[in-house]
Amino acid sequence: MAGLREDLQKVLATALDKRRRDDSLEMAVGRETRRAGLTYQDYMEIVERVRECARKEKTEAWVAAKNVLDEK
Repeated sequence: MAGLREDLQKVLATALDKRRRDDSLEMAVGRETRRAGLTYQDYMEIVERVRECARKEKTEAWVAAKNVLDEK
C-alpha cells in the first residue's frame, strides 16, 4: 500500500496529537484538515486510507491511523 503525501501525514499526525477525549477520527482529521487549509478531497484521502488499513488489520481507527503514519 502506498503511503500518504507528506502534507497529509502532517495533518494525520497533528490530529493524533491533538485528539480530544470524545473525538472520532473523522472529527479530528476534519478539524486539522481545515486548519491546514487543505480540501475535502485531501480529508477523504486520509480517512479512506485509515479506514482501509483498519479493515485490513481489523483494528480500530485510531490504531490504524498510527499504523498508517508508521508506513514508509
